[in-house]
Amino acid sequence: MKKLKLTIKERVILSDILPQQGSKLQQIIVRSIVRKTEFNSEEIDEYGLKWSAQGVAWNEKAKSAEFEFEVSESELSVLKEAASLIDKENRVTQHNLSLLEKLESF
Repeated sequence: MKKLKLTIKERVILSDILPQQGSKLQQIIVRSIVRKTEFNSEEIDEYGLKWSAQGVAWNEKAKSAEFEFEVSESELSVLKEAASLIDKENRVTQHNLSLLEKLESF
């Protein structure tokens, strides 16, 4: 198991880069990643997370927060594959660039 450190922004973006469809095995792995990295009610309150049509907002405390998650080799493989696919499809934006760089170098 490896440890992946993510910011609030990267956690929000993560679900957007994961494959929305694929093999049953791949989707089981995606579900595992989502469950590990989704926000719980305590984090939502602590960091003032609010979802709206404009996006997600958070408080000052969240700006410096980092969260560490253990990821298996199969989860890491799916994450790297997702990052690579977004690059190949020219869907890299300033919004997702730091997360993609982190995943590719992990």
